[in-house]
Amino acid sequence: MMNLKHNIALGASALSLAIFASVASASNPAVSTIGATLTILKSCQITATTQVNFGSVDPTVNANAAGTGTISVACTKGTTITDIKLSGGGSFSSGTRQMTDGTNFVAYALYTDAAHTTAWGDSGATIAANALSSGFVATTSATVAQTFNVYGQVLAAAENVPASTYTDTVNVTVDY
Repeated sequence: MMNLKHNIALGASALSLAIFASVASASNPAVSTIGATLTILKSCQITATTQVNFGSVDPTVNANAAGTGTISVACTKGTTITDIKLSGGGSFSSGTRQMTDGTNFVAYALYTDAAHTTAWGDSGATIAANALSSGFVATTSATVAQTFNVYGQVLAAAENVPASTYTDTVNVTVDY
């Protein structure tokens, strides 16, 4: 029995020594840190536009033509749009936007409201003050575009031109 106790004691001592040796030979871990950084840029993008379509008109009826288009803008969350400007267009003349068929011209105007009372312009043109002076200030989200309506009108007197299709291109600028 003494031999069995002695063998158990020796076995336990050997096990302790093996564990101690294992711990003593393990290397200590090196510890450090790694950073992470991301810069979200302040940005706005015009995501879509639809043209102001005045449709087809019969000039003998002597009626104004109206149309509506849209501008959709998405910005970094928390960004405030300070201005949306519409240029005078490709045939701008004497303070008036004009559509053309290449030879003839039809004057038209763009507005911030359906009542056609506040002209929507480019602060550099003589046609109107910038559109946001009418209250178009908005904070948007990068995942949800905000849509602004553009209301157009052609006065009946401007329709006194030959039958044709008249077009124009207006540049949109978003300041933020």
